[in-house]
Amino acid sequence: MNRNLISSTILFTLFIVPFFAKAQYLVGNEFLGSTPATVLTAIASEFPIHYDVDYYRLTYNTVNTAGEPTIASGGVAIPVSTTCQTFPMMAYCHGTVLRQLDVPSQQNYESVIVKVFASTGFIAVAPDYLGLGENEGIHPYVHAVSEATATIDLIRATREFLESFPIIDNGETFITGYSQGGQAAMATLQYAQENGLNDELGIVAGAPCSGPYDLSGSQAEVLLSDAPYSNPGYVVYLLISYQLAYGNLYSELSDIIQSPYDVEIAPYFDGAQNIYDMGVVNAILPHQLSDLLVDTVYANFQSNLNHPLWVALRDNDTYNWTPEVPIRMFYCTGDEQVDYHNSLKADSTMNANGEVDVQAINSLEGANHGACVIPALTDAFTFFSGLASGCDFETSIADLEVLQLEIFPNPAQDYIRINIPEKRGEVSIYDLYGRLIMTAKVSQGQAQVDVEKLASASYIVSFEGDDVIRRATIVVKRN
Repeated sequence: MNRNLISSTILFTLFIVPFFAKAQYLVGNEFLGSTPATVLTAIASEFPIHYDVDYYRLTYNTVNTAGEPTIASGGVAIPVSTTCQTFPMMAYCHGTVLRQLDVPSQQNYESVIVKVFASTGFIAVAPDYLGLGENEGIHPYVHAVSEATATIDLIRATREFLESFPIIDNGETFITGYSQGGQAAMATLQYAQENGLNDELGIVAGAPCSGPYDLSGSQAEVLLSDAPYSNPGYVVYLLISYQLAYGNLYSELSDIIQSPYDVEIAPYFDGAQNIYDMGVVNAILPHQLSDLLVDTVYANFQSNLNHPLWVALRDNDTYNWTPEVPIRMFYCTGDEQVDYHNSLKADSTMNANGEVDVQAINSLEGANHGACVIPALTDAFTFFSGLASGCDFETSIADLEVLQLEIFPNPAQDYIRINIPEKRGEVSIYDLYGRLIMTAKVSQGQAQVDVEKLASASYIVSFEGDDVIRRATIVVKRN
């Protein structure tokens, strides 16, 4: 490099950069819509719903696996309040997805979790991660550092975004997530502490749920056992991810994955497809690692603990550190995807490391991975609620009388008829993600609303008029 350029760079770094001490994280924002508290109550009655929620997509500056600048996206849910100006912040890290746009900022299923948390009194944020949402390329699956930086930089971007709002966060931050998101939450907590960011971020506590914290131990033992593994697509995802991050696992997929699977899986992991989910991949793959990996690779992996894959797994373990904030790990003993011993190993190791406030807690005995989601996240919410500085709720949906809305036919096909006792009002139809699908003005009597353009699914129909809320759930069935 030119010496004058080096000198100029040093001068810029030493004297100019300090004037810009506050980095710019927020790139852009888009309002995606509002969801009433009454609708969220119908979706998630397990939680104490209080607020309507506004939902946004943020794009923000972060770094890729090489530490280079890139732009990522995430969802942000903000409680709508006329009396409370400050709320704690909660970061929710989502689980495994394969489709490019199956992410919180695109209002996927897990965006409902984000909205529900916000409706209880948190500013809730959810990173899409690298390689998903607005970020191009292959997603670095269960890559701890990039999960952490994507989460932390979204928190920073959200605080910039809130500078234009009457509502701000109160400086308290809570971190949670489920499945891959459990590992991402733990990675975020570890990265923040080890890089001296706890005070900046205001991290109060963490509640990772059903995450693979012990990738090189508890989780690897499941994969190496003779028992079939339910989600072999996760293994392929991990191999492709770690090749992206470390570059030393293979030159071609055929070097490590047996034929014909090396060819068959390629279209599903191109970093762009938005059609196929992990269920499609799992259906075409063998459910034992010995039938998936090339024989020599499998034998070498079993016998050589210095194999690059073992090194990568250990590099992404997130259980062996000494947390300075309270942590609860929620799990279920029947989890067929993420062995619950990941949580037990983290619990025993962290407590052996020193004086910590860490516990692994069984949320529901015998529940499998899918059935564990709601119990674990409910436990996480309860844990956070006991530590957060909340606001006096001006109303609670539990205190409001939500009346039954009479609708027929149900199931419906082309139209629904609604009995309206009130003089006038508005009917809104929401999907089970809390997204507004359509509205219609109605008057007293029997109103007909056309639903022929709605896809086959369940919907929530909400009527508001004359200070009355009425609600019902309908099913639309197409022939």
